Amino acid sequence: MDVDMIVNEGGEFQLYRKGDLAYLQAPLLSDSCLVDHAFSTRLGGCSSGAMSWLNTAFHTGDQVKHVLENRRRFMDSFGYDYKGMVSCIQVHGTDMAVFNNSHRGEGAQPDTGQQTCDALITEEPGLVLSAYAADCMLIYVVSTRKPLIALAHAGWRGTLGNIGGKVVRYLQQRYLIEPDQLLVALSPAICAQCYQVDETVAAQFRAAGWDNPTCLTPGSAEGAYHLDLALINSQQLLQAGIRPRNLAYNHWCTACNPELFYSYRLGKGITGRMIGFL
Repeated sequence: MDVDMIVNEGGEFQLYRKGDLAYLQAPLLSDSCLVDHAFSTRLGGCSSGAMSWLNTAFHTGDQVKHVLENRRRFMDSFGYDYKGMVSCIQVHGTDMAVFNNSHRGEGAQPDTGQQTCDALITEEPGLVLSAYAADCMLIYVVSTRKPLIALAHAGWRGTLGNIGGKVVRYLQQRYLIEPDQLLVALSPAICAQCYQVDETVAAQFRAAGWDNPTCLTPGSAEGAYHLDLALINSQQLLQAGIRPRNLAYNHWCTACNPELFYSYRLGKGITGRMIGFL
């Protein structure tokens, strides 16, 4: 597939290029002039094999020197030092943590992550939040009222636990930010057609009220079901009070576009990770 020919059909995230790098940004966030943000692709890095090319995660089996160089290349292109960004130890849950300048650099080098959670929040201007994914969805949240941002990681467990809605409610309760004062963008993630779960997972979503056939449909094998992570996350955010015009939906599938994205499912667990920063 020629990456230049990929078209985002109706999604808010758009594909851009800087030299060898390709990345995505949501115009909803870019046009606000409030934040810098991006979601990487696999293009433009120095890793090889299943990790080629721009793998940005240490836990994939890639060489550390390659991951560090890939992080440097990507963050340098936006004018940020990768050594100062922060990330958490992602565990597919719904816990969140608040970061400030005292946390600067946590997770930027191997074994320096401190917080075990799946959502990062900061009021600190200039502090870069980062998260990593290869089929899971990243949720970018920006306050229009005060300097305040959040970045959440949502796989099926985080989606089942409504991590997006929990972040919105946390910002409302702790910072007195109303949902209609938030801009939210959903990153590329695996689409429902490519993502199948078993009956055990499907039953949990049905019990949580997501038995709508647009969210959960029978799969190609007995006991398998297609799960629409993007649709469920978007519905949860709308239910939490995010205005439709303030929600940038995503239609990019990480499994449908292997030349552009890493996919955990497609790679059977052996693959790199994209980085999202805010």
